[in-house]
Amino acid sequence: MKKSTIVKPLCPPGRPPRYEDVPYADVVLDNGQSHTLMMDIYQDLNQKEPGPCIIYYFGGGWMWGEYKQVTQKAVYCRDLVKLVEQGYTIISPSYRLASQSVFPACIHDCKGVVRFLKANANTYHIDPERIGVLGNSAGGHLAAMVAMSSECVEMEGNVGGNLEYSSAVKAAAVFYAPADLEECIRAGAAELDGPPKDLVGTEIDNVANQAVEIETQILGYTGEGRSLWSLNKVLESGDTNHPDWKYIELARKCSANHYASASCPPMIIMHGGQDQVVPINQSENLYHELIAAGADATYVSCSKACHGPSMGKAADEMAYRFLMDRL
Repeated sequence: MKKSTIVKPLCPPGRPPRYEDVPYADVVLDNGQSHTLMMDIYQDLNQKEPGPCIIYYFGGGWMWGEYKQVTQKAVYCRDLVKLVEQGYTIISPSYRLASQSVFPACIHDCKGVVRFLKANANTYHIDPERIGVLGNSAGGHLAAMVAMSSECVEMEGNVGGNLEYSSAVKAAAVFYAPADLEECIRAGAAELDGPPKDLVGTEIDNVANQAVEIETQILGYTGEGRSLWSLNKVLESGDTNHPDWKYIELARKCSANHYASASCPPMIIMHGGQDQVVPINQSENLYHELIAAGADATYVSCSKACHGPSMGKAADEMAYRFLMDRL
């Protein structure tokens, strides 16, 4: 019997932003072109007092997606925007995709969002001490990096300025995130000769036929003779004197698990047992490293959930409530 196709609907926000296309930084792309990063700010039109804020970083393999959320199938931005009625401000920012600038550009952008909001808290009615982050997939990686590496000067960047403000946040919700990029390289290389993944029904089923070695693209490891297979050979060699070892170091620096410490804010980590895109051990290992470091971490696994577009209503709402209770 032919397998029926599950068509997942798009999930645009259910209301327009109060402040639309707010520029938060001017950056330069890897091709030398100038680019303005923007955000949409969802907030009750009558809000005048500072209140809690949740920043949503969209997913898409660091290669696809946009802050307007008109092409996304994941439910999270749509659900978060509903919290506006309860006094929350929801931020949906853009960040540089890997096709525009390689790592750590997008991480620097996401930290710049936090600093911008703190610097302009009065203008946008935000309590700078009550900012949380949520992201799914690649966006989950970015949310985890923002939450966990705020004390690392090297990863801060200077996007948008406002460096007198910290990019630290109060809580984070991370959905099926690739937290260990070195392991992503190993796992990706091991799957090169395996069967194609069935992405039907996931939040990225629309890019299922695009053959892109994301791990090499995000690190800038491209060009003749360079592939995920050769990058993994460099990793497995352990040769720190190899001319391409710098890409392994970059992967390590951009891995959230590298920053597990007792000073990390409270985090809830979500992952589905049927995820064919990001192995579940990515979240399991991140959780165990946070616990070992003395951090406040919660881990929730749903055995039937895939790689989005939702972990299921109950699980999704658990993550939203986790943030609300801590903001």
